[in-house]
Amino acid sequence: MRRVVAVLMIMILSFSLFADPIEFDYEPYEEDEFPVWLSEIRRAESIFFGSLVITFPLTAAGYSIASGLGADINDNQFQLFWEQLGVASCLSLAIVGIDWLIGYLSD
Repeated sequence: MRRVVAVLMIMILSFSLFADPIEFDYEPYEEDEFPVWLSEIRRAESIFFGSLVITFPLTAAGYSIASGLGADINDNQFQLFWEQLGVASCLSLAIVGIDWLIGYLSD
């Protein structure tokens, strides 16, 4: 079995030696290539998932501190994860809303 796997790996890796290199010609986006609303949605998505990386650990730390102070926190780890993710998502959505509002008022 090991020999078969080794032969397959050698064959797969050797294919890349004979492959033609792919050359990409990068073209930057033009100014009017996408509508304004689409770029706003892309910005909102980037801010949402970027802030989720920060809000989720902060929410988990908040739950941990609350549990240490005696709050009644759910013992089911699966349900606790989804609760924390929901709170973190709401915080991230609030950050997106604040960013949109600041951008709307500054125009």
